Amino acid sequence: MLFSYFAQFYLNLHYPVSDDPEQWGQLGDYIGGILNPLLSFVSIVLLIRSLSIQVEANKELKAEVEASRKTERLRSFEMQLFNMLDSQKSYFDSFRLSIDVDGTLARFSGGEAVIKIEDDVEQLRRSGADVGLVVEYLERADSTDQIYGLTRTFYNMVRIVDEKLSDSNGFCEEDRRSHYLTIINFTDFSLLRLIMMSAQFLDFASTSYLRSNSAFNSVLGSVELSYDLY
Repeated sequence: MLFSYFAQFYLNLHYPVSDDPEQWGQLGDYIGGILNPLLSFVSIVLLIRSLSIQVEANKELKAEVEASRKTERLRSFEMQLFNMLDSQKSYFDSFRLSIDVDGTLARFSGGEAVIKIEDDVEQLRRSGADVGLVVEYLERADSTDQIYGLTRTFYNMVRIVDEKLSDSNGFCEEDRRSHYLTIINFTDFSLLRLIMMSAQFLDFASTSYLRSNSAFNSVLGSVELSYDLY
């Protein structure tokens, strides 16, 4: 713009360059009056752009912080879960039952005890025994409530998956399904069958929770387990 004025008035019209400071001051005021609004506008645009960049940066930082917190929550949860799985294994290793065999009490432990219970329950069912008779047999065989304790331990692991990996904590259904599978895969298969039997025949708060948990039951179904095996 300044060059166009210079070309028009000095080169084309041959106007002399003034030596009057007042005229130069007026020219400065004129140029300032033109440039100041433009510079102010550019400053506002740059400020808005800077704020937009800062907002995006803050969003990314917030997302990173939340992802870090989620990772830390998941790590803490998984440590707790695997500690519970270890406790469950130790508990099942100490599982002992005294069951009547031809008039004599015989001792069974661990998976062997589960197989004995299964055989007896299946024999009862084949003979037409109703649920009440099966419950009586289980209560008689397990007078020290070990099945209750094992079922409650298993239930507690399922429950903390539901609570710790809830949507409100930033997790999703797939996260929960993955950890349901972890519980199932790291639980001895004999114990899993005992839990299924417990949920089928026994009425505990833990078995009610398991039976009503549709998300967990869906995962059970995917590995061909259910509460009607016997």
